[in-house]
Amino acid sequence: MKRVPLLAVPAMSILLTASTAFAQDLQPPPPEGAPENGGTEQAPLPPIQPVEESADSGLGLEWVYITAGGGGAYTNMASFSASNLQVQQSTSSGGEFDVGAGVRLLFFSAGLRARDLQLSAFNLWELDAEAARGGYVTVGGLNAAESNASSTSATSTTASSNENVHGFNVGPMFGLDIYFSSLFSVGAEVNAEFLILERPPVPIPASVQAAQQASGMSLTPSQQALYNQSGSSVGVGVIGSAHLGIHF
Repeated sequence: MKRVPLLAVPAMSILLTASTAFAQDLQPPPPEGAPENGGTEQAPLPPIQPVEESADSGLGLEWVYITAGGGGAYTNMASFSASNLQVQQSTSSGGEFDVGAGVRLLFFSAGLRARDLQLSAFNLWELDAEAARGGYVTVGGLNAAESNASSTSATSTTASSNENVHGFNVGPMFGLDIYFSSLFSVGAEVNAEFLILERPPVPIPASVQAAQQASGMSLTPSQQALYNQSGSSVGVGVIGSAHLGIHF
């Protein structure tokens, strides 16, 4: 029988003790939610869910809108420049009426608006785009009798040939809409605009031609500018209005 040296016994004891301690250190961790070191048991926390944006203004998406309103307007047809415009009263104020329609998605809108500026000296019609504020302008109710080209004779001051003044307008618009529901709203706005207008030559009235033939007189320089030359001007206008809106 083989004998084990005496020195081997302590060494084997040390190895057995170390392996037992190492096995205790490698024990598996406690299950999730189980108390550690004898503490009080706690329920596991629920998983964190992402926050969803569920708030809704109640208005929804808007596709079509129709507006109608009215207010006041002031126009100066020759505030910046005028070349042969030959109009005695280029400034005027009065009432304003408008209707509009278009499409709108969130903060972007595109549509058309028609305005009738019923000013004291003339009517100013505008057809404007809603997205990029600008459009076409035409003047009605302005006749040659209101121009500076009228002579001192009674026959020429009674001329009634309409002057076809037309052009373009462009300018910013600031407004506010208050929605009572997803279908109805009330709003107000202020619009400043530049007016770029042109007047073609005015035909000589028959009464003026007859007076010239009878008297042998020729046209004055101001009359020649009116009847033989076109005129142009650059002016400004300010419009304030309130409107009702229907939305779909």
